[in-house]
Amino acid sequence: MHRAAWTVLLGLLATTSIHAAEPDITLQLRWKHQFQFAGYYVAKQEGLYEQAGLSVRLIQGGLDAAKPLEALLAGEVDFAIANSGVVIERMRGEPVVALAAIMQTSPNAWLVRADAGIHTPLDLVGKRLMLMPGHESAELLAMLRREGVDLDELELLPTSHDLDDLVEGRVDAYDAYETNEPWQLKRKGIDYHLIKPRAYGVNFYNDVLVAHESLIDQEPAVVDAFLEASLEGWRRALAEPEKTAAMIQANYAPERSLAHLQFEAEGLAELIMPELVALGHMNPGRWQSIAESYVALGFADDPVDLGGFLYESRSATDYTMAYRMAAGGFFLLLLASLLAAHFARLNNRLRREAARRMAVEERLREHQAELFRLANTDALTGLWNRHRFEEVAGREIRRARRYGHPLSVIFMDLDHFKPINDQYGHAAGDDVLRTVAELIRECLRESDSVCRWGGEEFLVLVPHGCPEDAYRLAERIRQRVKDCHDAEGGGITASLGVASLGESEDLHGLLQRADGALYQAKEAGRDRVKVARPVSDS
Repeated sequence: MHRAAWTVLLGLLATTSIHAAEPDITLQLRWKHQFQFAGYYVAKQEGLYEQAGLSVRLIQGGLDAAKPLEALLAGEVDFAIANSGVVIERMRGEPVVALAAIMQTSPNAWLVRADAGIHTPLDLVGKRLMLMPGHESAELLAMLRREGVDLDELELLPTSHDLDDLVEGRVDAYDAYETNEPWQLKRKGIDYHLIKPRAYGVNFYNDVLVAHESLIDQEPAVVDAFLEASLEGWRRALAEPEKTAAMIQANYAPERSLAHLQFEAEGLAELIMPELVALGHMNPGRWQSIAESYVALGFADDPVDLGGFLYESRSATDYTMAYRMAAGGFFLLLLASLLAAHFARLNNRLRREAARRMAVEERLREHQAELFRLANTDALTGLWNRHRFEEVAGREIRRARRYGHPLSVIFMDLDHFKPINDQYGHAAGDDVLRTVAELIRECLRESDSVCRWGGEEFLVLVPHGCPEDAYRLAERIRQRVKDCHDAEGGGITASLGVASLGESEDLHGLLQRADGALYQAKEAGRDRVKVARPVSDS
């Protein structure tokens, strides 16, 4: 009975405070009508805005449309959809407030043809990259910086918004939304590859619902009503993507096929992550990190001050109508008790929600770390895999060239390893490989790196290491392997080849010479180290 009374009272208050005004509300979208804005379409088509007392008009974006943040700050619209760059405007003193982040991770990615031989950020060095203007795709640049790529080494071109530039080879990489442009390549039968910032530890929010601070000050109930109706629209859109796609095609985007809209819906679900994160959730610490990334890229200046940037509800319940409806002190007492019980439940719910969100954030960090580990390490030995070694070696080679530091590699192969597998089984062979991997680790300096190149082959990277340094390290590794397995009665030895980076040599050439020295060690009787001649003497 108490719940019913509370519901009736809130309904009367809401009717008085919002429905009587029925304000006209405008929302500026970032781009043309597509599934990217599905939640707002559903909120409008299913009457959620109308039930909240709002008359909402959705304004399509595009090349010829107003830029959302400019329109918002000019007072031309009430709400807008922006990317994470909205934090730059706040740092510049603009009165813009973030209400909700719909995408928990950015859809921006480098789109390349599968036959281009581009797989990692380092592969983009020296290539032609087509990029959105300003900070529109800053996460792509932040990823490159994080991976040690000097942005001055890139050929950055302004986007033409024409995917044929990539298809016909006029550019090597295209700034794309993973929910959109890949569909066009897929439809043309062109294989592609996406280089995603989140795979390299760069995780920006996207499609952030924002409002002007003055609207929040003057009409807090309207802001709350619009936000809640929009989020409910998103819940319904994600729960029924096929139905939502058909509605969007029928009412907003007739030029888009249902298959294209459904492709977009599947991709957005992975970016919004509704099963893991509450819709619209924003983490202050993550916004701080995003803001610092923009500072590092030169889009904003220190210090980072985000006070007032994240939305906090300011609407307050107007009790005037309740007082007029009250028959006496008993009803006021009942109302007070209902309010106390409600806020007690709300506080408990908020505490549980805060704890749940913290747990989800931690799970996301652990999941990302585990994905990184699986993608970069050898499952048997725990050493780096070939892919990760090539990334790091490429970066170290560029650093060695820039600062004139020496760099060497050691190619190592276990002698007569196949008979171990044949005689004792692969489990025994695996034990030997794990033991050797640990022995190599124990011999290395902190700056050195080692990977399992394949089978019983190992590769050691020695930054700041001249041929003499690398030779001594190789000898130490060889002796440790021999001593360990002599003590165990296994008789395992290793042959090693050492090569140092030539003046104009690339990684491929360096590894070829180290492999050649390893072959010489094998030919000379195994269990020894050979040093490749310098490039100038070859």
